[in-house]
Amino acid sequence: MKKILWLCVIVILGIGVLTYSLLSNSITAQIPAASSYAPAFKDWSIHFSEPMNPETFTNDSVQVFDQRNDTIEVDFDWNEDNTILTVKAPENGYQLDESYRINISERVETTKGDQLSQEFTHVFQAVEDLPKIAGESQLLTLLEERMEKRRQQYDGVVMENAEADTATEESSASGEAGNNAPTSDTNVQVDGIDEGDTIKTDGDYIYFARENDIVIAAAKGKNSTVVSKIDEDHFHTQELYLHKNLLISIGITEKSIRPEKAPNRSLPNADTAIYPPVHAPQTTAYIYDISDKKNPKRVREFTMEGALMASRKMDGFLYLVGNNHPPYHIMSDKQGNKDVEVRPFIKDTAVSEQGEPVDYEDMYFFPESHDERFMLLTSLDLSDMEKEANVETYLGASNQMYMSKNHIYTAVNKYPVSTNNNQNSTAEIAIARPADTKIIQFKIDQEDITYHASTIVKGTLINQFAMDERNETFRVATTKGLAWQEEQPSTNNLYTFDLDLKPLGKVEGLAEGERIYSVRFMDHVAYMVTFKQVDPLFVIDLQDAKNPKVLGKLKIPGFSNYLHPLDDHHVIGFGQHTELRDVEWDDEPQVQQAGLKISVFDVSDPTKPKEKYSEILGQRGSHSEINYNHKSLYKHPEKNLFGFPAQLSETKVIHKGDATYEDMSFVYEGAFLYEITPEKGIELKDTITHQKKDIPHPRWESQIKRMVSVGDILYTFSFEHMKVYNIKEENVIKSVELPDLKRPY
Repeated sequence: MKKILWLCVIVILGIGVLTYSLLSNSITAQIPAASSYAPAFKDWSIHFSEPMNPETFTNDSVQVFDQRNDTIEVDFDWNEDNTILTVKAPENGYQLDESYRINISERVETTKGDQLSQEFTHVFQAVEDLPKIAGESQLLTLLEERMEKRRQQYDGVVMENAEADTATEESSASGEAGNNAPTSDTNVQVDGIDEGDTIKTDGDYIYFARENDIVIAAAKGKNSTVVSKIDEDHFHTQELYLHKNLLISIGITEKSIRPEKAPNRSLPNADTAIYPPVHAPQTTAYIYDISDKKNPKRVREFTMEGALMASRKMDGFLYLVGNNHPPYHIMSDKQGNKDVEVRPFIKDTAVSEQGEPVDYEDMYFFPESHDERFMLLTSLDLSDMEKEANVETYLGASNQMYMSKNHIYTAVNKYPVSTNNNQNSTAEIAIARPADTKIIQFKIDQEDITYHASTIVKGTLINQFAMDERNETFRVATTKGLAWQEEQPSTNNLYTFDLDLKPLGKVEGLAEGERIYSVRFMDHVAYMVTFKQVDPLFVIDLQDAKNPKVLGKLKIPGFSNYLHPLDDHHVIGFGQHTELRDVEWDDEPQVQQAGLKISVFDVSDPTKPKEKYSEILGQRGSHSEINYNHKSLYKHPEKNLFGFPAQLSETKVIHKGDATYEDMSFVYEGAFLYEITPEKGIELKDTITHQKKDIPHPRWESQIKRMVSVGDILYTFSFEHMKVYNIKEENVIKSVELPDLKRPY
């Protein structure tokens, strides 16, 4: 009996070894992230698990059939190691809305003479470059395909992550100024295009958004007072806009606009079920009539499912860009239960008090994208509160947004597709892969937003300032690769395009092993800051868009996170001071941040830029919002007076026995006011704080968030107070206590 049992075990093990051997030696073909829909001129790349013998690939073994089963004449070619076969699109493209089938015979061979394990087939439908989503069936197919690719390629990070013009050269109108005194505006990227911020002023009143409310204060110098407060339940304000007698508050709302019970439907696949999520982020714009400042009246609500990515206001139109994760989880369910509506919902009280899904007529998809998220582009005409919002929805999200006078540009990271056929391999899991960026251009004509063109650039963008349009040219700066990967060190690049996004020129390979920290495009020049151990400032000539070239560069300690034009020949840099310090655990010195830094760069000779002035604030641990949010910078409308909030720390070396370490302690928190000129440099005019004296740590309620000015009166705001400061006399003339902030917890 035991002999029989052992014999069975041996037979089973033998079958298992044989099966494993056969599977591990199988020759496979696949199209990474293949889609059932493709543009008419799509070239298909088919990846093989082994180098193949091209001589065995003929018009008989590689064929494309149309839906009538007729053969389509196509060409194909190979990569250098014969592992990727590219099947070219027909000369005149595939016929739109027709179905096609790619077939590769199992008789094709590897360089060793082994045959393909089984015939390879892929079926697809030819569609426009930006086709509409035809209906629920197609939408579900697209979503299921993209979710499946995400799971299959987890180790390859196959995704498009939804992770700008000369700025205020100086800003844009936040609202209609009520008096003739010069009034500060939000520091924006493109003159004439407003950006949302937590504070706005019309010259007579100041509107300040806290966490859960909006404070309206009269800007009357020493007679300034709080006039009223706007509260909305279950709403968190992110930014504000002013337009004539309207105040627009944009933020996150918690109450779902979806119906409580979704309609039931049968799914195309009985093994798939779609379930409602627990939470779904929503972006809401509340619009108030503020003709009576004491009694603001809400006149409109627009809500869309999805997180706000960016917003702008120009010529009386508000533009919103949001990213939405479809509310579904695809999983095995033999009973094929219920589903919910996967389209994003919107609510516009100009037409309805109920949330409704986006109409399929307004939904599009990018065939080359693998992203299963929606991007919603919305425009609202602020001159007509009864006019329905225009909402266009695209399957494919965005990371960054830049807006010129005529176009909206969105940028999304595109990661390489894994071709690893070993689904159990974990070698690449959690390893970041260098990404490229797809840039999509939309034309804007008042409320109309229409897709126009797209392109892909090498590398990724630091922020909105990496994009710029002027002189009939689009310019973009990128970092390709990862600074910490020594095998393939990062490089930095600048590309130029015409307004159809056709390539014009490029500069590549700058500052190997570093990454971009800030960019600023001016008229015919770009300033780029990269960093690893020192801060190179590059001056790039863009006079000839077809031949951009580096004119000069400067290397100094530290780096600038934000560049701001001072005049035609000087640029201000706000960032961090750094030092190289020896450490016990490494032979190489380590870069450590050592305080905030302001620099004035003299670029009058672009071939020899120089740091003309610099100022260091605090030591390690000091930080300021200016280093990641340009809107926190205050600029007087007529003077070279700049301000920003900051928190300063200092460090002391402590010796205890054999241990030596640095102790970091709080020094100061408040607003810093500087006069910055090409002639006198960087001069500290004053500091203003809302904190009490002699405290070990700053109170978050007293941290200064923003400052604005009307004439020569400056107003600083924290969540607790508004302080009124006379710029000429350089003193605080009044402190106004703000209403208690309602806590959501």
